[in-house]
Amino acid sequence: MIVRRIDTSPDRVFAAAGRPILTGFAEQKAPRIEGDEITWGSDPDLFEVGIVARVDRDGDRTRVSLTSTYRVPIPYFGWLYRPLVRSAVRRSLEHVADVIEARALGRAEPPSPPRPVWLARDAITSRQAATIATIAMTLVLAGFGGGLFTQTVDFVAKSFHATDADLGVALALTRIGTLVGIAGAALADRRGRRRIMLVSVAGVCTASALTALAPNLAAFTVIQVFVRGFVQLATVVGFIAITEEAPEASRAFLLAIGGMAAGAGFAIGAAMLPVAEIRPGAWRLMFAVAGLGLLALPGLARRLHETGRYTAMGGRAAGARAGELVDSVYGGRFVLVAVLVFLLGFFGTPSLQFTNRYLQDERGFTALGIVWLRGVTQSLPALVAIIMGGRLAESRGRKPIASRSTFVLALGSAGFFLWSGAALWVALLIGTIAGAMSGPAMTSFSTELFPTEVRGRAAGALLGAGVAGSVAGLLLVGYLADPLGGVGHAVAVTCVVPLVVAIFLIPRLPEGRGRALDELSPPEV
Repeated sequence: MIVRRIDTSPDRVFAAAGRPILTGFAEQKAPRIEGDEITWGSDPDLFEVGIVARVDRDGDRTRVSLTSTYRVPIPYFGWLYRPLVRSAVRRSLEHVADVIEARALGRAEPPSPPRPVWLARDAITSRQAATIATIAMTLVLAGFGGGLFTQTVDFVAKSFHATDADLGVALALTRIGTLVGIAGAALADRRGRRRIMLVSVAGVCTASALTALAPNLAAFTVIQVFVRGFVQLATVVGFIAITEEAPEASRAFLLAIGGMAAGAGFAIGAAMLPVAEIRPGAWRLMFAVAGLGLLALPGLARRLHETGRYTAMGGRAAGARAGELVDSVYGGRFVLVAVLVFLLGFFGTPSLQFTNRYLQDERGFTALGIVWLRGVTQSLPALVAIIMGGRLAESRGRKPIASRSTFVLALGSAGFFLWSGAALWVALLIGTIAGAMSGPAMTSFSTELFPTEVRGRAAGALLGAGVAGSVAGLLLVGYLADPLGGVGHAVAVTCVVPLVVAIFLIPRLPEGRGRALDELSPPEV
C-alpha cells in the first residue's frame, strides 16, 4: 500500500484520478468510481493488475491510499516473474500517486516510466504467455537431455575406453538423428506445431532414460541418435512456434526467452556434472534423471496450444509445396541461410562437444572446477547477454547485432582453446556473451525468412545443413587432435569460419526488424 497526503480537496483528487494513467506496465483501462474508491483494471499484458485508490478527507488535506492486486498466469515460470512483477507494480503505484498529486495541484505530470526490460515491447495476452511459457518448458527438457552427452563425454569415454577418434566418430554418428528432425519438422507443416513438440519431448525423455542402460559405446551411440533427433526437432519446432505466436515487434525478444530456456536445461546438466565423479558409471544417473521428464508430459499437453498463425492457415499449409524454398522468391535467401547454418555448425558443434574434454585433459580441470568455470563465465552472463541480444535485435536490427557478435565470438572462442590460466576464463566469458547476444538474431534468420506454410520444411532443411556442418567439423577436430597436440588446437582451427559468416554472409540477408511476419515472408498459397 502507498499513502499520499495532498494539500487540496477530495473533489480535485477525484477529478485528477478520473482519467487513465500510463505506467509503462500493464496499462490501465478507464477507471471505475464507486463511492470513495477508484478502481483501475489493466489491458491484457502478460499479467493482470488491478489498482484501487481510496480517497478520504484528512483535515485540510486529502488522503489517497493506493493498493494493488496482480495475478501471474504463467505456467512453470511464474515463480521467476513474481518478484519482478511485484517490483513493477510497486513502481506503478508510486507513479500513479505522483500523477494524481501533480494533476490535483496543477503541476506538470511526471513522465511515464519506461517499460521493464524483461517485458516484450508489445502487449501479450495471457493465452500467448501460457503457450510461450509451455514451449519454453519443452525447450528446458530438450536442452537438458540434449546437453548430457556433451557434459559427460569424458566420463563416457573412460567407461567405454574410447579414444578421441572414437568419440569424434560417435558424436558424428549421432547426427544421423537429424533425419528425425528433418522429417518431424516437415510434418509440423501438415500436423501442426503442438503435436510435434509433444512427440519430440516424449522421445527425448524416453531415449535419455534408455541411454542410462547402454552396455557399450555402440549401443550408447545408437540411442543418442534418437536423443539428438528429438532434441533437434523440439528445438526447431519450438522456435517456429514462438515466432508464430509472438507479437510482431517482439519476435526476437521472445526467441531470446526460448534460447534462455534451452540454455537453462543445458546449465542444469552442467550443474549436475559432479554427480558423474562420484564413482565410475555414475554419469548414467544424469541420463536417468532426464527420463523423469516424462512425468511432465500430461501437463504440457494440457497447457500447450496450437499457434494462432498456423491455425489461421487452415488446411492451406498441407497443400504447400517444398519447392517454394527454392523458387525465385525464396530460393536465394534459403541458399544463403543454409550456407550460414552449415558453417556455424562446422564451428559451433566441435567447440561445444569437446569443451569439457579439453578442460579436463589439457587444462587439468575437475568436474567441480568445470562447474565453477561455467557458472562464473556462462550462467548469469549468458542470461543477461541473450536478453540484451533480443532487445538490440528489435531496436538496432538482426543483421548488425548478429554480425558483430559472431565476429567477437570467433575471437573469444579461439582464445579459450589456445590460452590457459586467467586468459582462458576471460576468453570464455567474452565468447559466451557474444554467442548469447547473437542467438536471437541468428534464430530469427531461420524462422522469420520463410512463409508459414513451409516454415517447418525450411527449418528441417536448415537443420540438415547445420548437422552436415557439425559432422564435418567433428570429424575434422577428432582427427586433427593428435597431430596438433590436442583438441584445443584442433577446435581453434575452426574459429576462422564464424569470421567468414560475420563478414560475408550475414550482411546479405534480409532485415526483419520492424516488419510484420507476413510482409517479410508472404505466403504463396
